[in-house]
Amino acid sequence: MGIGIVPLEQMDPLEDVLVKLYLRCYEGMEEYAYSAPRDVKRYLRWLCRRTPFSFFLAVKGDEPVGFLVADDHWEEDGETVGEIHEVVVAPEERGKGVGSALVQRALDHFREKGLKKVGLWVGRRNKRAKAFYTHLGFKEGDAKGKWIRMERPLE
Repeated sequence: MGIGIVPLEQMDPLEDVLVKLYLRCYEGMEEYAYSAPRDVKRYLRWLCRRTPFSFFLAVKGDEPVGFLVADDHWEEDGETVGEIHEVVVAPEERGKGVGSALVQRALDHFREKGLKKVGLWVGRRNKRAKAFYTHLGFKEGDAKGKWIRMERPLE
């Protein structure tokens, strides 16, 4: 498995594959995701424009099996922090290190940018994701509606 950056100009040919992957990954957790393919496309385009050099793609052979969007200019309480917008891993690849490799790549990216903290929002009922992030050193913080804030320092 390899992890690379998807530049904005390469997003178009991958868009349909990434939309399908996103929708498959949120099956059973639709309350936390966009459900219409056109909305997912708009969202992915926004993420790619916002973070053009930190849309990380995990590929097995020629097949995308996961992606993560790492935002290195997110403002949280007046501080610039690393923000993970999405960690998407194909259901059949979960538990095989894809998500951990993507998060590690994001943490390295944030360190390279000199950031001291990383955060994300996770669905309150998404027990699997919360356990995954806790295992990676994230701690639960404030809750807003159906979301829980999780953060960790960057050493």
